[in-house]
Amino acid sequence: MRRYNRRRAEDWEELEARLDAIGARSSSKRRRKKRRSGRPLVGLLLLAGVLAVIYAIFAAATGGGEAGAEPVEIRVSRGDTLSGVAERLEEKGVIGSAFLFKLEARLEGKSAAIKPGEYTFRPGEDDDRILARLTAGQAAPTFTVTIPEGLTLQQTAQRVARASSGDITVEEFERAARSTDYPYAFLRDPAIKTTEGFLFPKKYEFEKGATARQVVDRLLEQYLLETQGLDIEGARERLNLTEYELVITASLIEREAANPQEKPLIASVIYNRLREGMPLQIDATVQYARGEPKANLSLEDLEIDSPYNTYQHPGLPPGPICSPSLSSLQAAVNPADTDYLYYVLKRGGEEHFFTSDYDEFLRAKEAAGL
Repeated sequence: MRRYNRRRAEDWEELEARLDAIGARSSSKRRRKKRRSGRPLVGLLLLAGVLAVIYAIFAAATGGGEAGAEPVEIRVSRGDTLSGVAERLEEKGVIGSAFLFKLEARLEGKSAAIKPGEYTFRPGEDDDRILARLTAGQAAPTFTVTIPEGLTLQQTAQRVARASSGDITVEEFERAARSTDYPYAFLRDPAIKTTEGFLFPKKYEFEKGATARQVVDRLLEQYLLETQGLDIEGARERLNLTEYELVITASLIEREAANPQEKPLIASVIYNRLREGMPLQIDATVQYARGEPKANLSLEDLEIDSPYNTYQHPGLPPGPICSPSLSSLQAAVNPADTDYLYYVLKRGGEEHFFTSDYDEFLRAKEAAGL
């Protein structure tokens, strides 16, 4: 029996070689005069028909493994040949004959069309279906990550690390995000030291194996796409601010606003205080300087020695304190026209009270229990 199987394999190999030779000769003869091109083609078609019949007979006789058996995983790498893949499929019991599988692929013109990927097949699965899947290719595995509004660079790094199952570490992401060596004009301002503030909040999908730098680049690209409709140049002239300062302002708005509707009002307070030379005294900047969130800041916290402490240092902080949403960027570009200088969060925490009068501000604080 073993001798018979070996002899049959040798016969099939010889037949396969002859098929290749006929294909090569027919290709050569097609370049000859048209009056002679018909006979080789007819011969090849007849041989193909005979082989198709033989294939049908042997396919019925040999079949794959037992239907319903445990699924088998097959990895096809770049550069793998159909012959090698077919032999592995036969060894694992997925198909009954590697030769017949290759023969079908040749008859259908798909012998060189297999695509790399990770496939799962069941023994006994139809050869046509297996071949169709191998030639269609397998979608690359991906991971998704959602970057909410208001996250810091470090928090974003932690999100990406978790979503990628550790393929990208926190340290790798932070290193990539602290570089400004990306091909975007908005990063050319020499005041920009990291990409903090430009890592646009959104849900993203990446192929497994993406690098930290590729992820950061995608987030930066999204910032560029999302801000196309904003009149940043006009805002720069009207407010006498750079684009980076607008992003810094947007990050303050993002962390301070209790709801989207009051964002333009928060923006107006920030700009009014800057024009008056008043310190911004924004609690969110102190929280950023501390590095850890705290429910209620103490007087000691407000004295932290940091350029981000807007109680101690006038003007805007040196950089954004989070990734602002598009609505916060819109508010920074188009602030409300008010004379407000103060705001205080009302009881319940759903909205702020705004005023230009300091005494009224103090009364509002008392009413809020602050």
